[in-house]
Amino acid sequence: MAFYHTNLPTHELVLGLIYTIFFLLLATNINSGQALSFNFTKFNPNAHTFPPGIKFQGDAEVSINGTITLTKRLELPPDTTKPSTGRILSRPLSLDNLGSFVTSFSFEIAENPGHQLTDGLIFFIAPQDTVIPPNSESQYFGVVDSKNAYNQFVGVEFDLYPNSFDPYIYHIGIDVNSIISTKIVEWDWEWVSESLNQVSIAYDSPSNTLSVVVIHANGKIVTIADIVDLKTVLPNTVRFGLSAASVTGIAHDIHSWSISTSELKTTTSSASNNSLFLNKDPASKQLV
Repeated sequence: MAFYHTNLPTHELVLGLIYTIFFLLLATNINSGQALSFNFTKFNPNAHTFPPGIKFQGDAEVSINGTITLTKRLELPPDTTKPSTGRILSRPLSLDNLGSFVTSFSFEIAENPGHQLTDGLIFFIAPQDTVIPPNSESQYFGVVDSKNAYNQFVGVEFDLYPNSFDPYIYHIGIDVNSIISTKIVEWDWEWVSESLNQVSIAYDSPSNTLSVVVIHANGKIVTIADIVDLKTVLPNTVRFGLSAASVTGIAHDIHSWSISTSELKTTTSSASNNSLFLNKDPASKQLV
């Protein structure tokens, strides 16, 4: 996650772009049968309300308190580690006619007394057949195989542990096929256990602009943006996802998640959101 200064858009420009894309999506999706759209303000483990094709991988699960827990909250003795990795993925999407998208989610990283902060989590876009790769624990977010020179994804990372290849700060970075970020901004994290962070990420296809706004529980706003041509970097069919990997027993909890897209064709036909089943494949638990 290499660190260098660039002239990023101001808070006002980034916020303005996200709001513009959001309202355009509202107008477009009224007449678009191709658009992907869901909005979960809370997750009910007893209700069959997930969209078709959603996948849970690794340790990710819906908890009894209505959150998606990506990694397990473990009571570990001091100076011990135990890896836990979890991901949730959207149904497959085609980039053929990608217009724009906005995704928003809220998350917390729960403290584990006696252990240092672990690496954070990542929003990512990857090929539709993506699985948790080997050698992807901790700073690799459950997305990057540290022993493979080529990893195909676009991501926005929320990093709370400076590794040897990081700037020595908490930071948010935009990643393209590597955890060495193309753009990075300091994240003024003030540790408050059980506090929520609100994230909105927007992509504008005509300008290839990926914009991120993060609002911390203390009210501070962080913005970052970069130029990324998704159609050049990624294959035709992809999934959106959230992923985290921990070795210190710290839990990564998703409290809400929404996605709205325009002009984005799906690879499978739409179906009513009335059933929830777990795939027998041990590599993933699929909601179909």
